[in-house]
Amino acid sequence: MNNFDGIDEPVVVSAVGKKRKPSRCNHVREEIKKMRHSGGGKMPAVACYHSHTKANFCHADTLTPGDLLKNVQCFYSGSTQIEQDQVVLQLITVKKVQRRRPKVVNSDMQKDREVTNEYNLLTEDHPTKIPVCKATFCSVLGIGKDRVSPVARYYALNATARPELRGGARKVAENDAKKQHVMDHIKTFTCRASHYGRRGAPGRKYLPCDLSVKIMHELFDQQNHDVVSYSLYYTIFRQHFNLGFGHPATDACSSCARFQLRVKDPSLTEEEKRSESASYILHRRRARVFYDLLGQVDHDAVTLCFDMMQNLVLPKTAIGQAYYSRQLYMYLFGVVIHHETGSKQAVDDVHLYTWMEHENRKGSNMTASALDHCLRQQLSGALHHAQRLRLFSDSCFGQNKNSNLLSMLFSFMKEAFPRISAEYVFPIRGHSFMPVDRVFGKIEQQVRKKDTILMPEEYYQMLRSHGNVHVYGQDWEAYDFKTETTGFCKVTEVI
Repeated sequence: MNNFDGIDEPVVVSAVGKKRKPSRCNHVREEIKKMRHSGGGKMPAVACYHSHTKANFCHADTLTPGDLLKNVQCFYSGSTQIEQDQVVLQLITVKKVQRRRPKVVNSDMQKDREVTNEYNLLTEDHPTKIPVCKATFCSVLGIGKDRVSPVARYYALNATARPELRGGARKVAENDAKKQHVMDHIKTFTCRASHYGRRGAPGRKYLPCDLSVKIMHELFDQQNHDVVSYSLYYTIFRQHFNLGFGHPATDACSSCARFQLRVKDPSLTEEEKRSESASYILHRRRARVFYDLLGQVDHDAVTLCFDMMQNLVLPKTAIGQAYYSRQLYMYLFGVVIHHETGSKQAVDDVHLYTWMEHENRKGSNMTASALDHCLRQQLSGALHHAQRLRLFSDSCFGQNKNSNLLSMLFSFMKEAFPRISAEYVFPIRGHSFMPVDRVFGKIEQQVRKKDTILMPEEYYQMLRSHGNVHVYGQDWEAYDFKTETTGFCKVTEVI
C-alpha cells in the first residue's frame, strides 16, 4: 500500500509493462524449429535396396543401427544450419562433371550440371566412410534432397562453406536510439497512483485523463526530428511502462482546484502568481504530512484507519421502476489495521460493520459504537502488547470529528487500557485517501458486476472476501454515546 496522497510523480520505466512481451520460447513455430534443427522425432533408416555386391556406388546394406545413430549424432551436434552444412561437406565429395552423355532425345531438356556429388556415411567402429546413394544419405540424416545441392554448388564455386545470407540490413543501433528517445519523451510526463486497489494491475500509475497514446505521439513528432511510427511508440509505451490513463476526478480538493485556476488567471501580476504558487505548494506540503504520519508505523503502535462507505442499496436491480421506488440503504463502516508502507493488506486486517437503514440511523453514535466494538473485541490482543494507539480518519463532523467519538475514546482508554497513549490525526479536507478507501474500491468493483442483489445476505457473502463482516444485532450492538456525552460536555452557545 503506497502513495495515497495523489501527488504527481515522475514516470519511470517499469520492470513489468502494461502488456507482457511476447515469448518466442513458447511459440509453436519456435518449437517446430527447435525440433527440426535438433533431429527430434526423426528415425534414421535406409531408403534403398542397393547391394554392395551389385552396385559399387552404394553399400547401404552394410550399415548397422549403430552406424546410423553415429551419423545422426554427428550431424545434429551443430545447432545452426551453418554448422550442419559443414558436416554435410565432410560427408560428401564434390567433383566436376567429367563426361556428359545424352539421356534424353530432346537436347533442350538436357540438364547441364557443373558438379556431381558422391555421398558417404561414417561407421561406428572405424573412421572409414561407406559410399551410399543420395536417397539413403538424406533419409539417414533426416534432410530433404534440396538441402544438399545448394551446399555442393556453393562449395564448387567458392571452395568454402556457404555463409549465412538470410536477413537484410541490420538497423539495431538505429532502432535502439529511436527507442531511447521515445522512452525519454514518455518520462517527461507526470503520473500518480490510484487510491483504489487494482488487483489485476499492481504498481500501475495513471497519466492525466486528457492524454492518450495518440496525443503523446503527436507531441513527440512536434518536439523531435526522428521519424517514429505510432505502432513503435505504442509498443514501447505498453511493454516498458506500466501506465494507464485516469478518469476525471470526482472528489478533488477544492483548495487545489482554486489554486490551479488562480495561477492560470491572466489578470494576475507576476508577483501575485508567485504568491499563489507558494500558497499552493504550502497547501500540498501540509497535505503530505498526513500521509507521512500514516506511513510512520512503529512496532509498538497499532495504527487504524476507518471511514464510512457510500450507501449500498437494496434491492439492486436493472429494472427501471426500482430506481424510482423507495429503496432500503445498507450502511457500511470499515476499519483497517495499517502496517508499514509497502506491506500487503490481508483480509484479517479489515473489519466491516454493517447495519440497515431501518435498524438505526447513520451518524456519529453508530461510528463510535462500531469502533468501540472493534477496539474491545477484535483488537484487544494487539493492544495488550502495544504502547500507542494511532487513529486516522477524515474530518467529517457528522461521523468522526465530534465530541461523541472522542468521548468514546476517553472512556475506552480509561476503562480498558489506561497505560496506552492515543493519537488521532485528521487530514486536510480533500486529501483523505487511506487504506480503507482501497477496500471500498474493491467492494464497489465487485458490486458493480452484479445485476441483481435482493437480500442483505448476498452483500454479506461478497464482503467476506474483503474482510471480517460484523452484522448489527448479531455481532455488535449500538450504545447511546450521544446522551452520555451531553452530561459532562459543555456546550458553547453561539449568539
